[in-house]
Amino acid sequence: MKKLILCLFISIPIVAQAQLWSIGAKAGTTFSNYKTKTPWKEVSNMGFTFGAIAFKQVNSNIGLQLELQYTQKGYYHKVCDGITDQLEANYLEVPIMLDYGFIIPALDNFKAHLTVGIYTAYWISGKYKMEGFDQASEDFDFEKSEASRFDIGPNAGGRIEYILRNGSVSLDFRYEMGLLDLQKKLNDDTRNNNRAWIIGISYLKPIGN
Repeated sequence: MKKLILCLFISIPIVAQAQLWSIGAKAGTTFSNYKTKTPWKEVSNMGFTFGAIAFKQVNSNIGLQLELQYTQKGYYHKVCDGITDQLEANYLEVPIMLDYGFIIPALDNFKAHLTVGIYTAYWISGKYKMEGFDQASEDFDFEKSEASRFDIGPNAGGRIEYILRNGSVSLDFRYEMGLLDLQKKLNDDTRNNNRAWIIGISYLKPIGN
């Protein structure tokens, strides 16, 4: 009994602290390309993202946001009329961000957030697609390309949050800038770094509510 009482007293501050956390899910769309400029017309490679998020309110304005996301990136090049070259790259990504939130005075139940942070990612798989004279699609060969599976870089963005009775829904937007050269074996002096816009919808629910 004494051990049970001791465990209860120890758990009280832990539970109280846990109630500062909110957890939820996020899904959205990605628009990505490599930093490297090519002689071909470049358009954004469109993909999707989904995963889990956690948010901790540190004080009235500052928060900490963590995510675990499956995210598609890559590039899309229009070589000439009817001929395209595309890479779809699938990542497991962990963004960590500081969040500054403030109430929007003119709008009830709305809150604006600005975020800045860093992300790390692991390149799970990829696929090359070529359309034109011959249509081809093949899995990305990491060994042949001597590609780096790891990526890291800063991110910045924001969200507009609508407060619900037992949670909140947000429209999120974020820009990510990879720092690592992902395909070093290409026969040029370019640096093939990820660049991506991510737009999504997220839902958060406070733990314990």
